[in-house]
Amino acid sequence: MVAAAPVTAVVVEAPGARPEPREVRLDALRGDEVLVEIAASGICHTDLTAIDGGAAFPFPAVFGHEGAGTVVEVGAGVRGLAPGDRVVLTFDACGTCRRCRDGHPAYCEQFAARNYTGGRADGSATVRGRNDAPVAAAWMGQSSWATRAIARATNAVPIGDELPFTLAAPLGCGVLTGAGTVLTVLRPGHDDRLLVVGAGTVGLAAVMAARAIGVAGITVVEPDPSRRALALELGAERAVPPEDGASLGRGFAAALDTVGSQAALDLAMRALTTPGTCATVALRPGANPITVSQSALLWGRALVGVIEGDAVPSRTIPLLVGLWRAGVLPLERLVTTYPLARLDDAVADARAGEAVKAVLVMGDAPTPVEPDAATAGITGPERVLRIAAAGHGEPAVLGALWDVLPPARSADLSGLWRGTGIDTGHRIHASLTSASWFGKNFLSDHAVQPIVCRDTDGTLVADVALAGGGAWLSDSEHRGRVTATMTYDTRPVHDHFVRVDADTLLGVMAGKGARDGGADYYFLLRREPGDAPGRLPERRA
Repeated sequence: MVAAAPVTAVVVEAPGARPEPREVRLDALRGDEVLVEIAASGICHTDLTAIDGGAAFPFPAVFGHEGAGTVVEVGAGVRGLAPGDRVVLTFDACGTCRRCRDGHPAYCEQFAARNYTGGRADGSATVRGRNDAPVAAAWMGQSSWATRAIARATNAVPIGDELPFTLAAPLGCGVLTGAGTVLTVLRPGHDDRLLVVGAGTVGLAAVMAARAIGVAGITVVEPDPSRRALALELGAERAVPPEDGASLGRGFAAALDTVGSQAALDLAMRALTTPGTCATVALRPGANPITVSQSALLWGRALVGVIEGDAVPSRTIPLLVGLWRAGVLPLERLVTTYPLARLDDAVADARAGEAVKAVLVMGDAPTPVEPDAATAGITGPERVLRIAAAGHGEPAVLGALWDVLPPARSADLSGLWRGTGIDTGHRIHASLTSASWFGKNFLSDHAVQPIVCRDTDGTLVADVALAGGGAWLSDSEHRGRVTATMTYDTRPVHDHFVRVDADTLLGVMAGKGARDGGADYYFLLRREPGDAPGRLPERRA
């Protein structure tokens, strides 16, 4: 059974053929599927490789795997999505195999069947063309170079109302791969240096993610002078052409290869310190054999291949939206939009590198998004400090920044720390403000005075009544990361800390006893200079 309403899709008849808009029909929705009105869809290097016949995908075909749009219909078994929801489409995964359950859906046991076969995992077609003949689709679970596309509920991720579709589209693959690899796989810290080889969408997304973390230094290797200039504007410390790569020396804790050639990989591996990790993410046709020095690996260096940033899209895409809202992921610097009528120009510019990220617009031309001059080049730590200085922030923005800053460890916490509450409308903020909250006093792992306040005479006291007693320290997991954690003795509340800098922490008060309307509470801690005061007097009433 096929749906009655035709849609326009970009069809490639054979390997190397010119992509052309055609009228096609979509199959009726299955119970776990959603129908999405596509507003925008990115053009990715992987799409171009597939068009050229380098991905073993059948033809005629509809490509596009960075779709963004609005849900118009849901299958009978779909939960958590409804018509009208704004979504990003990304790769598909079964969600039930061991790899999916362990948080690695990009390595799903059914990945090829769900993304590369030209139809559903059971072999049925989702798109039909002339004479009702099947057209290969479900490319990366979507085939979004079309006015409408079928996806599964599991690969359609809600994005809220603020992010324009033209900027949201690259979150489905290119930005997800670059930023996700930095945030999920490489995880550089404030004291680390990162090398990025290649300044396309993936490489520049990696630069922005590293800038959001606040890594010590980012170096980019890229032949195009305009791309090198953009990398510097986005936060790279240095950008050099490949011929200067040999002068970089060692000292990089992490490297990202977005090119996939022997020369690029040699450069990245040669730059690593010991220990150090290089992630390679490029997709090239065929086996693409490379040679790696085993003796170099013995010295604590690692080479790891990464698909789609090893991300869990339902977590990572909302995180990236939050970073955009925070002003530290300026997606508008990467995107050039093209109406569907200029499809040939879009593909040509993507191939030639004239556009970092070419995005097809299926409907009316969008209003251009101008970069925010107030946040240009800002790091995640700097953004946190600005929010704290202003005294108020949005929970989604603070949560995104908390998620990317390096974890603190319980051993980092000792002595007296001054607190700055961040007003998000949370009830905890009102309670701490009324108590004249000062901060926290860490005596040892087993003894913490969690709520230190100013008494009426100005002296510091530990408010035992408000805290419900004391607290203790450990390293434990919160939102998938192991961080320094302070647990209250008698209340279902935990404070989790990440590093803004060596003497500043961003804390989140979480747990059943801390939530207000499902939201956690955020605050800043700064280490007080001078000697630790020891145990402070207690206030019990």
